[in-house]
Amino acid sequence: MSDNRSKTENAAQARTAIPYWLALAFLVIGALSWAGSSVAGRAASGNIPPFSLSFIRWSCVALLFLLVSGRQTWMQRHIIVRHLPLLAAFGFFGVVGFTVPYYVGLQFTVAVNASLMNASGTLWIVGTAFLMTGALITRKQALGVLLGFSGTLMIVLRADISVLSEFAINIGDVLVLSAFFSWAVYTVMLRWKPPEIGEMPFLTVMTCLAVLMMAPLYVVDLVQGKSFDADIGNLTIIGYAIIFPSFLSYILWNRAVPVVGSSVAGMAQYLIPIFGVTLSVIVLGESIENYHLAGIAIIFVGVWLVTSGKKPEAAPDKA
Repeated sequence: MSDNRSKTENAAQARTAIPYWLALAFLVIGALSWAGSSVAGRAASGNIPPFSLSFIRWSCVALLFLLVSGRQTWMQRHIIVRHLPLLAAFGFFGVVGFTVPYYVGLQFTVAVNASLMNASGTLWIVGTAFLMTGALITRKQALGVLLGFSGTLMIVLRADISVLSEFAINIGDVLVLSAFFSWAVYTVMLRWKPPEIGEMPFLTVMTCLAVLMMAPLYVVDLVQGKSFDADIGNLTIIGYAIIFPSFLSYILWNRAVPVVGSSVAGMAQYLIPIFGVTLSVIVLGESIENYHLAGIAIIFVGVWLVTSGKKPEAAPDKA
């Protein structure tokens, strides 16, 4: 029975698989979108309450998913109901557990801390994959991960080790770390996505369930009288957050991870500082320093080590 189930899942995944190079391109586009979201958030930090931003962002994303795949989702309702607890877990770890702590944490932590922890996202994914599935990485890939982390550190520390003296754990740091752990769990869990549920219905139901979980938090903001100005700046930030790092990036991420594996997918985290620096120069008028160029070069070497050569093998299914 278990063998038949595995064959069915493998056949379903093979039919919907995309080329390896395209999966890598999807990860790059996702990283670019997330980097843009960080720049937009930095340009208008503190203007929108984090609970409200999370709820409004994902409510609109859920509406987009319903408009695009509502009929297909309804046709698969009987299958969806059978997997509802698992879909709720995807919604919690992939949306609620990541977005809410991250937005709240950024209200308390400094930029250098958040950048350092963002760079550690890949390490969370690789470690979580080992704990949850027993998946291993090669020595070459391990070296790539370490190089990627080192290059990112060079950028965020400005090649000055004394910057580490600014690092001090506070509630914001803990919340941001918990967000990356939640995302790591979600990324590893994608290997258990029910193959009989279509990609868009999966994202639609997951997002809708996440919105229901976040609704009480939004009510808290309303009760406390927290609001924001609906000016062009705030609306632009919300609009960008809805389309690019949410609607588009989640689709691309979910298509790419089953093809490249969670360890390779985690390397996309290292591209975010690269794109973040580039967008900061274009949008915010910041300058590129020598440590930026050195860090970017090291990161690209790390990405090449992880993604080149033999593709990582998935751990055996324990089902």
